[in-house]
Amino acid sequence: MKPGPTAYLSALAALVTLAVAWALARAGADMEAGGRGVGLWLALAMPAPLVVAVAWGWATLAETSWLRLGTAVAGWLALGHALVSAADTWQMTSHVAAGLVAGAAWRRGWRPDVALLGTAAMIAPLVVWAALQMPVGEQMAAVGEQSLRMLEQQAPPGTDPAELAKAREIGRRRMEQLTSLATRLYPSLIGVGLLGQAALLLLVVRLGGRRLAVVAKGRRLPPFAQWRLPFYVVWALVAGIGLMLTRQAPLADAGLNLAVLAAAFLGVQGLSVQYHLSRRFLPPVMLVVYWTLMGLAFVPLVATSVLLGLVDQWRDLRGPVSGATNAGNQ
Repeated sequence: MKPGPTAYLSALAALVTLAVAWALARAGADMEAGGRGVGLWLALAMPAPLVVAVAWGWATLAETSWLRLGTAVAGWLALGHALVSAADTWQMTSHVAAGLVAGAAWRRGWRPDVALLGTAAMIAPLVVWAALQMPVGEQMAAVGEQSLRMLEQQAPPGTDPAELAKAREIGRRRMEQLTSLATRLYPSLIGVGLLGQAALLLLVVRLGGRRLAVVAKGRRLPPFAQWRLPFYVVWALVAGIGLMLTRQAPLADAGLNLAVLAAAFLGVQGLSVQYHLSRRFLPPVMLVVYWTLMGLAFVPLVATSVLLGLVDQWRDLRGPVSGATNAGNQ
């Protein structure tokens, strides 16, 4: 039996990954040599992870032969080491693994939370490695120096040097405070970014699978108005608050980041509750007004969403129909 067009997706994914890795390596080398590769490197670096991961996700979702898929992965690893470099190959392999997990998640019918965490775990080593290459303190210090330099350049001609020095000192103290806060929250910010990347990858792989006419076994996600998270998110929030109450530096910082991550998840469920209730009780014109006001008042929106998500874990604010629908989706 002659293989269909989807049988070539594995080989195509390997070629796409090799081409992206080679282009990034060449552009990076040109940039280090003082050439004009900065723009090219940035243009490639931004979409490259998603392009590579999506290509492998589609290949995993549509491939009918695991042997072809394994051969394509092995071929990429061999060609990457031979034609690019071990470092660039390792970085791209992280995205390859994320795509493989995303495709397998839809194909095998994993629970949404398992698929999300599994995909994020594949991206995590590369993100952690990048963070170690330039710690957050150095990143914030560089941003602070650039901000202070811009402040000095924007000062009107004839500004009193004493006033300028005072403004510079105030800006430096504020930047130090911001650096301290960003350093404490950096793990949770990294976690939110990882989960966002994983969610985007899973969504694009799913949509592409439909275009490829591939029938996946994965559970269909309920409408956004019916989203409900597993209850262990509440326990994560409780554990984070408990660690914060110890007021011991390592434990308190870990608790703060755990609480922020849990609150972010609960905020998504709270947004789902607001979306359901607003559609149910407000006419279309008032819906536009409501979400416009909530979008402008970002902090109240976040606080309300987290609170509603937390309350909805115990009392189904969307009624018995929502609860019955979501019982099998948790």
